[in-house]
Amino acid sequence: MPSKGVSVYSYISVDGYEVEFTVPAASILNTAADNFTPKHLEIDSSNIPGPHFVGRFRWSVLFHGEAITSAYNDINSLTGKLSGGTMTATVDFAPILTENAIITYGFYVAGPGDVGLPNRHQCYVTICSKDNITWMGAVAPPGSPAAQKPFSRFVLAAPHDNGMNSMAACDAFFTAANMDVVSDMKEYLPCLRFFQHLPDHILLRRLPNIVYGVAITQKKEIPLMLHLGARYFEFRPAKLLPIIRKVSSLPDKYYFQHSCIPGLAFDEFLSQQAAFLDGNPTEFVVVHIRWDGVVSKCERPSQQVIEDMLDEACGQATQRRLQWGGRECFSQSIDGLRQSGTRLICIVDAEKYDSWNAKDYATLSPDTIIARFESMNTEGQQGTDLTILQCQATSQSIKEVLVYSVLSAHAATSCLTSTKAHLDSQTLPWIRANALERLQAEKTIVVMNDFIDGATTDTSIELSRRRLAPEGGDSKVLDRLDR
Repeated sequence: MPSKGVSVYSYISVDGYEVEFTVPAASILNTAADNFTPKHLEIDSSNIPGPHFVGRFRWSVLFHGEAITSAYNDINSLTGKLSGGTMTATVDFAPILTENAIITYGFYVAGPGDVGLPNRHQCYVTICSKDNITWMGAVAPPGSPAAQKPFSRFVLAAPHDNGMNSMAACDAFFTAANMDVVSDMKEYLPCLRFFQHLPDHILLRRLPNIVYGVAITQKKEIPLMLHLGARYFEFRPAKLLPIIRKVSSLPDKYYFQHSCIPGLAFDEFLSQQAAFLDGNPTEFVVVHIRWDGVVSKCERPSQQVIEDMLDEACGQATQRRLQWGGRECFSQSIDGLRQSGTRLICIVDAEKYDSWNAKDYATLSPDTIIARFESMNTEGQQGTDLTILQCQATSQSIKEVLVYSVLSAHAATSCLTSTKAHLDSQTLPWIRANALERLQAEKTIVVMNDFIDGATTDTSIELSRRRLAPEGGDSKVLDRLDR
């Protein structure tokens, strides 16, 4: 009988929670013991009553056995297509906050498995503690021995391309876009060469889908990322491409740029960081300003402009003194930085020891990414400020994958979402088990990921706890994260 598979994955780090996945005539109940363990269900026609082929896939979060929230999709077992539900568009997968937890989730609509993409739908659910909002204060309390250690002992979770968390800026110029926009986009977006077979007027209509497929790597607002526990943010501020400035109504200011695709405004980003730090006095944020891949016609801010904007953002703090510092902060004590109010650390084009390269990350499999992790060592950290472990693939760099994902044109078929759960179930356990043994230099380590979630932020928190543990003490810090 026809059937469509669904691969499921969950991560739970809060006591009392479980995740149940159900399809007609079958279910899976996951606890924290099932963290990082992919499982599979089938929507089988033989289990769907009557002459119909549509069955419901649902996940439910249970707290002490009682369902508190859920989401579902109705799936045709014959075609695999969705016929409705609450997870039909990635942009709508809003995190859910309970009394003591943050729930994040995602769903990828799989086709028949063309060009190496999965042929099973993909669904993940993660549950982490709302206490992550002040995790730095928990692992290095003010006045504690841990807080006398250098800031570089922290391991920081990072949302990859955090400024690409919405289509709002893009939509502002897509609504007024014309053929001149297509001409300029062809010049500055190399991926458009994959669509040379499309006439310009068709390409114009497809631009939102293409941008969504190559650039939207997050779906949460900055305050929610911070609440989850993210503390490192790379930002590429630059003015709008002239053609975008000409046709759109966007204000003339600095935006996060993905090549020349605008995301979050820089001043808004800094204001949100300052507001968070003002309300959470034990916490820090690292902002790393870079311009990798930003086209030259997008004007960059000068060092003085950056400093002025940082001063303005810190000046918005009303509850306590807030100031920013540079790379010198990495070697200073955590308590010393807190006492001086230096809790926004901003570095520009800092040297980093990064797992990412174009060849090994253009993949749908975790194998080459794990191989990159395994090639890294303490010696490679020397002479750098930061060590970056990137968990997300750049599968959009594979021509066939991007073209298929764009032309399938479903709101939940971005190739960026196709690998999320599959990669996380292997990259994050590897980092937990191996990163601190292989990377022992006194350097800040960053764990970066698309669609930042509780499993990623909890990984950074657990590694920070181990690095800040007393020398000679218990090096095997086991708590709720390792159950």
